[in-house]
Amino acid sequence: MKLSPHKKLDVREILKGLEKYQPRRKGWSWRKKVAANRIGPFVYKDTSESLTNSIPLPAAAYFDNIDPQSDVVITTEIASGRFEDDLRRMRMAAWHGADHIMVIRTTGQSHIDGLIEGTPEGIGGIPISRKQIRATRKALDAIEDEVGRPINFHSYVSGVAGPEIAVLFAEEGVNGAHQDPQYNVLYRDINMHRSFVDAAEAKKIMAEAAILQLDGAHNANATAKQAWKVTPELFVQHAINTAYSNAAGMPDDLIALSTVPPTAPPAPKMQYDLPYAVALRELFAGYKFRAQQNTRYMEADPMEATVTHVLDTLISRMTSADIQSTITPDEGRNIPWHYNNVAGVNTARQTLMGLDGLMEQVELKQHGPLRENVRELKERAVLFLEEILEQGGYYAAVGKGQFVDQGYFPERRGDGIMRDPQGGDGVDTVIPREADYGAPVCSHFGNSIYAQSNSRPCDDYGGCTLCDPSKIQYIDELDAEDTVEQRLQQPLADRAAGLVRPEVEKHGDSIVCVTLFVPESPRVAEAAALEMAARMGLKNPEVISRRVMHPAEGSVFDIKGVLDVAINVNELEIPASEEPLSDEAIEAWIRPRNIHVVAATVGEDEHSVGLHEILDIKHGGIEKYGFHCHDLGTSVPIERLLDMAEETGARVILISTIVTHADIHKQHMLHLHELAKQRGMRERLILVAGGGQVTEQLARQCGMDTGFGHGTTGRDVGSYLVRVLQDKENG
Repeated sequence: MKLSPHKKLDVREILKGLEKYQPRRKGWSWRKKVAANRIGPFVYKDTSESLTNSIPLPAAAYFDNIDPQSDVVITTEIASGRFEDDLRRMRMAAWHGADHIMVIRTTGQSHIDGLIEGTPEGIGGIPISRKQIRATRKALDAIEDEVGRPINFHSYVSGVAGPEIAVLFAEEGVNGAHQDPQYNVLYRDINMHRSFVDAAEAKKIMAEAAILQLDGAHNANATAKQAWKVTPELFVQHAINTAYSNAAGMPDDLIALSTVPPTAPPAPKMQYDLPYAVALRELFAGYKFRAQQNTRYMEADPMEATVTHVLDTLISRMTSADIQSTITPDEGRNIPWHYNNVAGVNTARQTLMGLDGLMEQVELKQHGPLRENVRELKERAVLFLEEILEQGGYYAAVGKGQFVDQGYFPERRGDGIMRDPQGGDGVDTVIPREADYGAPVCSHFGNSIYAQSNSRPCDDYGGCTLCDPSKIQYIDELDAEDTVEQRLQQPLADRAAGLVRPEVEKHGDSIVCVTLFVPESPRVAEAAALEMAARMGLKNPEVISRRVMHPAEGSVFDIKGVLDVAINVNELEIPASEEPLSDEAIEAWIRPRNIHVVAATVGEDEHSVGLHEILDIKHGGIEKYGFHCHDLGTSVPIERLLDMAEETGARVILISTIVTHADIHKQHMLHLHELAKQRGMRERLILVAGGGQVTEQLARQCGMDTGFGHGTTGRDVGSYLVRVLQDKENG
């Protein structure tokens, strides 16, 4: 299956022949680092191979549209609730640089003791089922080819069905997964013994399938009331899981510690989070690190979350990270939306590229508060571990509620998560093996009569599903009323009819978000904002973000609602776009002619950067084509422009107008047009306006020949002028 950048991903093609699909590769893939990587005008220190297809960062337009890729894997977490919508979001994220796709699974699946079949719609995620995984891996194969880089697919080996899910992942080519028996115990109340026994089997399977393992220790940071006080415990949790993983046969390079900084501004983040990051990496040197933002402190404001994300990524670059996980800036308020997944990825890659080569220029102090704090954290962690041993081990410590206790060890608050070693889901389900126990399958943990020779344990039975994929039993759907085919009917019908609706979570969900500032006290302003949204025609308006600007002067709100409008794309009047002339064609026509251009920022406007981008040869402006440009500067009266045009015989006047208060930009354009008419100059002059609020339609309404807005280049303006001047010459 081959994707075209200009065509939508066809989910029907993904589903076709799915029962015969086998993953074309297994195991985790790291980015291929490139030393002294020259991209455009720069030489990068911390980059990997570039992509075949991608969407560069917005500012790349000023740097020849380069799109350098960092040396670390970048994650995005997806949870639309429908895998067919997840696939489209994965494609978007991959074009923006994500190569680790984590799919958040269905709420409650930790307590399901087997595999789910089919594609039921999830709540807060999608179910881990063979069909969902197989379709996702198949789609990612095609997306990999489109962007030119391997993409790691990731989910969760946890819960009562952990070993079964591990086998499923090994069979279907899943590349990374969370597996941490403590996560089961502390956060899902699964019996301790069952959890650790299952973990040994799951880890063995993952290791032999080269599936990268992430642990779950970061959940203590995400759930603790005072996360900066539980950092010694995090080291202990990491230590228990890494040691257990090694004992189960998992090599160091397949073990990744999931790290989350414990604070966020207004806390003094660097004082607390940097020593924690340094101590963690020193204690666990040799393992991989996955750095993630702490969701605990994410409220409704996406800007606040983004700033913290940048600081967290700075810590990653100052210490180390093999995987930079991203958090959507809306995760504190709803299921992540399409464009916020991309926003999270772009935050990470923009920060990482801006910090390229940082540690060649700075170094962390080896003396003073940083080193003292690092040593203290390590000592407290060692003491914590010693206490566990003294009190009878991990089960006893959890039974006494010593994990996720808000005290800074050895302080105790008595509010830790307490689990009964003899309780929890799956209690009394672990059965001792008989001496002649036999498991005729590969990747099995523990003693088995089939593992006594050098042959594969499954040879006597002709191979297991890990060795012979043809033995995998593929079940398509069990519920005829809740299938991907059923869910695709409406989207496909809309597409066939040419209908398009807005969306943020699922195809055509009609959800939109509007921003309103209301100049009233907070409660009054919120009620008014909701009423305004309702009068706009939004159904079920809901405030998802509120920021008080001043208790008396007003608040700003993000409001989510349903815009029940379908647009027929076949009925849209889309202006024809004209490809600009080449640089060579523009210059060839202009050089022999003596074309003068008068330009200025008009009125009381002091902005000049945009105008210089259009004019100056050093910015690629129209001077390079041979135009004679007379830049009068800023805050220039309209009359002066016409005086200079008369004096030089100019054929063109370019005005820049950024300030728009009281529609002053419209007044300037109208005044130029009218004054040129009064002086008898209008017919020979080409009048062009530019600015952030200027459009071609608005400029023409105000008497100009055309207008240019954001993103305009000198080539765009030069091409337009040549075509108009040619028309004038040809009569």
